[in-house]
Amino acid sequence: MVLFSGTKSYFYSSSILCKSTASNSNHSHAAHSLDAAYIKRAAQIADNSAGFSSPHPNFGCVIATPSGIVAGEGYLYAQGTKAAEVLAVEAAGGFSKGSTAYLNMEPGDCHGDQSAVSALVQAGITRVVVGIRHPLQHLHGNAIRSLRGQGLQVDVVGEDLKSKIMEEARKSCLLVNAPLIHRATSRVPFSVLKYAMTLDGKIATTSGHATWISSKKSRNRVFELRGRSDAIIVGGNTVRKDSKHGGGHTPIRIVMTQTFNLPEEANLWDISDVSTIVVTQRGARRSFQKLLASKGVEVVEFDILNPREVMEYFHDRGYLSILWECGGTLAASAISSGVIHKVFAFVAPKIIGGKNAPSPVGELGMVEMSQALDLIDVCFEQVGPDMLISGFLQPVPDLVPVIPSEDETFAIDPSITPYESRIIFFYKTWDPYGAFSNFSPHPIQMPDGSGAYATWSSVEHYYQALNFSASICFLFVNL
Repeated sequence: MVLFSGTKSYFYSSSILCKSTASNSNHSHAAHSLDAAYIKRAAQIADNSAGFSSPHPNFGCVIATPSGIVAGEGYLYAQGTKAAEVLAVEAAGGFSKGSTAYLNMEPGDCHGDQSAVSALVQAGITRVVVGIRHPLQHLHGNAIRSLRGQGLQVDVVGEDLKSKIMEEARKSCLLVNAPLIHRATSRVPFSVLKYAMTLDGKIATTSGHATWISSKKSRNRVFELRGRSDAIIVGGNTVRKDSKHGGGHTPIRIVMTQTFNLPEEANLWDISDVSTIVVTQRGARRSFQKLLASKGVEVVEFDILNPREVMEYFHDRGYLSILWECGGTLAASAISSGVIHKVFAFVAPKIIGGKNAPSPVGELGMVEMSQALDLIDVCFEQVGPDMLISGFLQPVPDLVPVIPSEDETFAIDPSITPYESRIIFFYKTWDPYGAFSNFSPHPIQMPDGSGAYATWSSVEHYYQALNFSASICFLFVNL
């Protein structure tokens, strides 16, 4: 297949498309194969926006003519850009009429402008195949109902289209938006643990030297992983000398430290290009906290510092995907807390030995092999001389969380009233993009009163500025 570029369209025949003269069963299988191929393609191009569009989902759209020719493709480039469906329709032009649109995910149309739905309808698309419904409760099924209401045939994979190859296509749609789905159902950001180790399972020598275990190709791959993440978490013992990222946005740096035993001079405290947040135990080294604050480093204190509490906090701040690049102690704590969803392990063909040389994961309290954690959907890939092994520690969850009814909740805990805040908290946490609260780390543009637009670092910055200006006006009025 030929990649989509800009607003150009490329025409090619699918290798799966065949003109069957056999039974209806064979024809149905061929049709399913074609649908599956284009749904996978939509998921593939949607992945191009990972790291650029957060906290939005990754959207991709492929438009194919009745003869099986791809007329246009598009994906959501970044926040505030045209919808994938709009770009695909523009690329296809007049060939959209009577064609089928393949979407990896149901459109969100968060602003209520229905741009994606309108583009498909106005272009004359007659059929839409949707990989998965939108995972956020308030958007789930809305666009599908709207398209069907406009007279388009809408087939949802796994509901209207069921077969083994369609299930594989649906899985590709789940994986490309795994961060959003995990976040929507577990109330913590999607977390990836990454490490590089030698063939004998060491991440450094006994002296602590670790430059470099993996090859340059593997390190470039790590830069790509960073570019797909909202933030990178390191422990107090991890020294980051390679501050490059993967061509996407530069992720925020988060340091987790129990004792705040950190050096006063470090690259992490330079926030000229990217922010640094230190999370620590309440009361730890207050004088050093003030020093870091004077440099612009944000310090957040926790009564109990553990990965679960920290991840819930950053979920509430709107973070979608976090990369953990830490030592074995913190990695073990994060795994034990259940906040790690996926693992990327780069294994270098080297042996360094050492009884006390550190390993990538510390003590988990396991005494039998039956307790070992098995990865799901494991992938093996050679990267230069290294082997990259990746897989999920937790399966991609159901798209729609099951919220217990009032009766079910009362039966479990009679002390909880039906409308207690923590029961309905799920319904009140989502903004239109699946990010939470005024503190989401995503800039907004608002009118400044002169017809132009001003950029604010977050909703909270804008809100506080309005409060301040309102207070000033109140003072002047009452003078």
